[in-house]
Amino acid sequence: MVKKTKGKHRLDKYYHLAKEQGYRSRAAFKLIQLNRKYNFLANCKALLDLCAAPGGWMQVAAKNMPLGSLIIGVDLMPIKPIRGAKSFVCDITTVKCRQLLKKEASGSLFDVVAHDGAPNVGGAWSSEAYTQVGA
Repeated sequence: MVKKTKGKHRLDKYYHLAKEQGYRSRAAFKLIQLNRKYNFLANCKALLDLCAAPGGWMQVAAKNMPLGSLIIGVDLMPIKPIRGAKSFVCDITTVKCRQLLKKEASGSLFDVVAHDGAPNVGGAWSSEAYTQVGA
């Protein structure tokens, strides 16, 4: 059986690149690659990142969007502050969270809604996978 490695011993190229370049997660490179191909962040005035922790996509957005753009991240876990972005700890499935986002956007629409989240699964993976697909 292959032993999984964690932390500094991971062999993943993007893990190491993220650490070297100061990104909070290797997922930042997904957004970087998409933006290189489609160049959608350059003209974006408002971005909403759902399931945003630890904030790697928010970092990329803050770096590539025009100064003064609205960047909001939402997650169940706290996100350390990122210059030029706001983060909120709330559940995206609740009315309270939607009201908060509408208030922060001042009635405007978001140009981009980014989402790279996955549901939390416990020990009964097969039954949870069945429930998620069937729901």
